[in-house]
Amino acid sequence: MYVNNLSYNPKDPLLPLPGDNNIRWGIQVFTTRNLYALAPDSIKLYEAPNSIRIECHELSWAGQQQRSQGSVKASVCLQDGTYSWSIEAWHHEPVKAIKLLLHNLPEEPLKAGFWHPTSPPGETQKPSRDMPIRWRYPWPEWLTPWACVGEAGKAICISVRDSEVRAKRFYVHRPPYLEYPEVEVICEEDARRWDSYFSTPEIRMRIANGFDEITEDFESHLSFLEKAYGLQRWEIRQDVPKWMHDIKLVVNLHGQHWTGYVFNTFPKMAKALEEITKHIPGRNVLCYIPGWEGRYYFQYPYYSPGEDLGGEREFARLVSKAHQLGVKIMPMFGANGANAQLYERWREAAFLNRTGRVVRLINAPDWDTDRFGEDDQVFLNPGEPMFREHLLQQISQTVEKFEVDGVFLDTSACWFNDPRYNLYEGYKQLVESLRARFPNLLVAGEGWYDALLALFPVNQSWLGIYRGYRFHELLTRYSRALGHLAQGAPGTGSTGVHEGGFYPSVYKQPAFGHIPCITIADDTLEKYSGLVAQICKAALGMAQWPDE
Repeated sequence: MYVNNLSYNPKDPLLPLPGDNNIRWGIQVFTTRNLYALAPDSIKLYEAPNSIRIECHELSWAGQQQRSQGSVKASVCLQDGTYSWSIEAWHHEPVKAIKLLLHNLPEEPLKAGFWHPTSPPGETQKPSRDMPIRWRYPWPEWLTPWACVGEAGKAICISVRDSEVRAKRFYVHRPPYLEYPEVEVICEEDARRWDSYFSTPEIRMRIANGFDEITEDFESHLSFLEKAYGLQRWEIRQDVPKWMHDIKLVVNLHGQHWTGYVFNTFPKMAKALEEITKHIPGRNVLCYIPGWEGRYYFQYPYYSPGEDLGGEREFARLVSKAHQLGVKIMPMFGANGANAQLYERWREAAFLNRTGRVVRLINAPDWDTDRFGEDDQVFLNPGEPMFREHLLQQISQTVEKFEVDGVFLDTSACWFNDPRYNLYEGYKQLVESLRARFPNLLVAGEGWYDALLALFPVNQSWLGIYRGYRFHELLTRYSRALGHLAQGAPGTGSTGVHEGGFYPSVYKQPAFGHIPCITIADDTLEKYSGLVAQICKAALGMAQWPDE
């Protein structure tokens, strides 16, 4: 991991904590022009038995070499073993973020290492001079802003309680001018509101003794999320169709690759479902179809059954056959993706960087293997009204015409702090519109983070379906995760329409709350029918998973 750090000591003034004689904290303020610290001689400190408040009406920069206008107010309170910070900053330059610095944390938890809710059980991270820790929320690796350092003995839990989906970063490093790790908690404002003032959400730190207190702190964090975003338990969610509770296997039926190569026509898909339901009841199968619209990703954001696969007539027959077998059908749509050659209004909706000057891409696959990413693949923000309406109409016409059971929104967990349109708000409006039109429609996504689980009850997992979590409740209490589109097919390991090429296929018992998938591409059923049958029966619980 390549990271950037200051090449000098910023000399941040450090402040005491109420009730603790060792841990110290500091503040940095970030504008669109520079990094600012507190000017030490301008800090006014107000102490009370369980709280400390500061005011600083002059800032510094360049390692205390320069002074700047600006001010900071902050308070930290101690209640029931938990410290709670509130920080405000003013500057004539637009304020984009505020950083809380934590120094001199207890040695015992530091030796045990850092982890977060989706860290694998037993694994921790420890920063070194060359390898810091960097976690980013809401994607890709910090899926809720809660972290812990330490294990069953003494531990420190850190969380940010924000009722909005805004960027947070957790960073731990060991600069040469310190004898201990420095912990940073960065809170960033919504780029639409960058101006001369920013107030952080609540930042909390709890000194925990034993795993019960760690769990208690995390449960408190979950309770906040439930109230902030309207998260509901999986068993009572109204946006989960009843049939979804019976699904034990997702069948990825790949259609047409970006280059035009056809893996499965619609008639061939129907035959595949007939074969698969010989080994597992149709009511336990969700059929997921990527590349059904023609050339995968090339055709985005226009969606209708691809002519090379059989067109509308054969797609309708596929859906009818699936329903006769008891199988549910879920075609794939792009939540963000678009071909700039086809969608003329892409500039109005493209993701922009935080200052609104540069187009941001989620990725740029090399679909044609000229060993360079394709030039006209862009990613658009459903927060932009016209693109959101376009998606709504494209999805709605498919659901209405073909009576599919669910829709899958590709790359939905990708997030940018776009200064023009809020992505999360755009998703929320899109999903609410779909739910109003089609109350029994499953709306699924790719990847997830805490607040997104309130909108998409089912998501493909970027973390894999075999990995256990320290606190699986973050996911499983509210939703279910599916095996990914890129799961290699039995035998060859073909990833079908995905850009991954060939991945060795691994099939084993998934972690709790995760539903396995099987990829059908090319000659999967012709050459590996026995393996397919074993996987289907294992998903049903009637056989062992194959040892490939």
